Amino acid sequence: MKRWAICYVSTASPDMEEKDIDNILSYTENWNMDHNITGILLCSEGNFFQVIEGESAIIQELFANIAKDSRHRNLIKIFNKEIKNTTFTGYEAAFLSKQTKNLTQNISYLEYLKYLYPASQNTVKNMLKAFVD
Repeated sequence: MKRWAICYVSTASPDMEEKDIDNILSYTENWNMDHNITGILLCSEGNFFQVIEGESAIIQELFANIAKDSRHRNLIKIFNKEIKNTTFTGYEAAFLSKQTKNLTQNISYLEYLKYLYPASQNTVKNMLKAFVD
């Protein structure tokens, strides 16, 4: 079975409220765990950052659905590649609000950088820091 990883950033639609984002994060975390998808989804200041990893066909179909979702726009794909092993051990979704930005658990996301393809590390590091700083 081919394993695949896709990482992207996007901007939440302007009409989305915090409760809508909370619902997305909760649904996404449960659905992805039920389908053996690993990765993270972070939302901060109206932006989404997501890494999804799993069986190639499922990941490709999931990303196609994500790309069509009207709840966000300006989707920028950072990488889309075959992987030998997953980087993440599970799936986590977090809303990084002003109250949670300084929690030390969020810094753990930066530890995953060493497993990414070297050409992607700096780009992803800068994006993650914008979410957790």
